[in-house]
Amino acid sequence: MQFCPKCGSILIPKVEGSKKRMACSCGYSSKEKEDILLQESLGRKEKVEIVKPEDIEVMPKVDEDCPKCHNKKSYFWTVQTRAGDEAETRFFECVKCKHRWREYS
Repeated sequence: MQFCPKCGSILIPKVEGSKKRMACSCGYSSKEKEDILLQESLGRKEKVEIVKPEDIEVMPKVDEDCPKCHNKKSYFWTVQTRAGDEAETRFFECVKCKHRWREYS
């Protein structure tokens, strides 16, 4: 690892045409050509599983009948859609058919 003689930052490899040099963000660039070898290795070889946002269930499930498919389970959340002194509006989404509806109190 090399450091900039001007500001002390770490020098990074920079390609200028066909030449490779070590350069800094302050504008410093090494004058001599250097043999630069960049390597990166991961210490572990584990299988990586990608989780999509739509695969994550973050809303609670409740026993509420869907008016469309009559499924017994629905997701549930509340939103304050009216004045602060009035009750919140409850929203539901069917686990099976994804139909959404609301219930006012």
